[in-house]
Amino acid sequence: MAVALVEYYFDLETYSPREKPDPATDKIITIQFQELSTIDGRPRGDLKILTEWSLGSEKALLNAFKPLFLGRGDFDFVPIGVNLYGYDLICLLHRLNRHFRLGLDIDFLRTKPVIDIKPILVIKNRGEFRNYQRHLGKRSGSMVAKWYLDEKYGRIENYVRDEAHNFIKKYQILKDRIGRLKL
Repeated sequence: MAVALVEYYFDLETYSPREKPDPATDKIITIQFQELSTIDGRPRGDLKILTEWSLGSEKALLNAFKPLFLGRGDFDFVPIGVNLYGYDLICLLHRLNRHFRLGLDIDFLRTKPVIDIKPILVIKNRGEFRNYQRHLGKRSGSMVAKWYLDEKYGRIENYVRDEAHNFIKKYQILKDRIGRLKL
């Protein structure tokens, strides 16, 4: 029996008082996701942006997202993004454990279906990790922390929308080209 998977663009924004991000301690301030067609990557429905400031706390933000991420079958929410294993999912795991004492460990992530296109971007970037995200048209997120401290939440939400739009557009191209690839 074939299992239908449901793909979701997935990303999060975090706040860190340190210069170098740390997925073990950084605070999640937004979680954004949008269902995508498994055929061509086109959006199905609207981009959902959950924010810490509108829900009142990081714990409330995570509590709103937790049923979608944990409460369904393995293939009902398949995150798609960039560097998910390197940062986003590790950060999410730490923060869920911190607030809800779930006892989730790295083995949970090893068994969760995920589509991370970072390796494809590195290959497209001639094997270089440095600046590999330029192929997505991604702007630097370095201003997010400042906007967060300055309570310029609208700027963060606009950045999130632009980033999601650019990713989904490139993901559609990738799905089309990989679909035509003959090995």
